[in-house]
Amino acid sequence: MKLNVKGFTLLEVLVSLIILAGTSIVLYQSWNSSQAGVRKGRLFSTITLLLQKKMVEFEARTKNKKVEEIETDSDFKSGDFGDDYPGYTWEVKMRPFTLPPIIPPAANGDKQSEVTTTIIKTMTDFFEKAVREISIVVTYKQGNTQKSYSLSTIYIDYTKELPIGF
Repeated sequence: MKLNVKGFTLLEVLVSLIILAGTSIVLYQSWNSSQAGVRKGRLFSTITLLLQKKMVEFEARTKNKKVEEIETDSDFKSGDFGDDYPGYTWEVKMRPFTLPPIIPPAANGDKQSEVTTTIIKTMTDFFEKAVREISIVVTYKQGNTQKSYSLSTIYIDYTKELPIGF
């Protein structure tokens, strides 16, 4: 007597389970890496927003101020972002703007070389007094390490007069 049983053999079931397990592992890894990308994107968006926010605050606070006033303003040197962004801190760093070395043409005793040298020296002195590089640094703690990102700009003190007479 012949049995007429319909169904899958054990081998067919095992092969289908192996295929299902392999597919599940690939999908899980793909999902994990996309979640990591979303977290990283959210982190970079937050840092960019906070850097931009502090830079706008700095520009509004220092508009039409002298370099000396900004350098002594201790209220706007560092801080945190409060309860809205726990773990994030900011700091303002200011340093003199330095021109790259400008080599005047070889002095051969003519009047034009002396004027060029005087102009370069005058402009270099002016930039040292009136121009600063400002960096806003946002730091956050990730695990046991701190990571920092910065945004820099050039601040020009327009109250300083450009020396025109030599």
